[in-house]
Amino acid sequence: MVGSYIQGFAVEDFVYVGGALDWLTPFTILTGLGLMTGYALLGATWLILKSEGHVQEWAYRITPALLVAVLVVFAVISLWTPFVDPLVWARWFDNIQLIWVLPALALTCAVWLWSAVRRRSEGQPFIATLGMFIFTYLGLVASKWPVIVPPNYTIWDAASAPESQLFLLIGMLFVIPIVLAYTTWTYWVFRGKVKVGEGYH
Repeated sequence: MVGSYIQGFAVEDFVYVGGALDWLTPFTILTGLGLMTGYALLGATWLILKSEGHVQEWAYRITPALLVAVLVVFAVISLWTPFVDPLVWARWFDNIQLIWVLPALALTCAVWLWSAVRRRSEGQPFIATLGMFIFTYLGLVASKWPVIVPPNYTIWDAASAPESQLFLLIGMLFVIPIVLAYTTWTYWVFRGKVKVGEGYH
């Protein structure tokens, strides 16, 4: 999905004219593999945070390899993306001083993650991985902004009527506090580490 979003869709007069498998390209496959590897990295650093013993040691061992794989795939995608979308080319190289802050921050998080794993830190690898994801996704948004729906719908074109947005806002004022309270309670219940030998059986 992310790869298809970057490369765009075949559209004429706001009607999709592509085939059923237009999304299946080398670029989208590589993007999908990169995201899968990234989520594996996120899971490994979560295991470092929430486990101990042999499970944690295994997570420590695989994290550097996953990090290298993610960086390699993301580097290839980053080099490929400007050639897939002319808008991205223009955005990257017309605003080179500003747009490259986000990749630099993502790389800083990668270095932090590598260092934290070598020091056997437990919480920092997960936070650094989250930072990598946040800055990478912000870079994607900054590269396409304000086009939010390919090929050329801006966020304002795709927005619903102000009346609908007001209705949703009123609903969110009631729902979001409940969701935040439930999420906080869930994290409190599952706080701490999973001990070796413990389980539900």
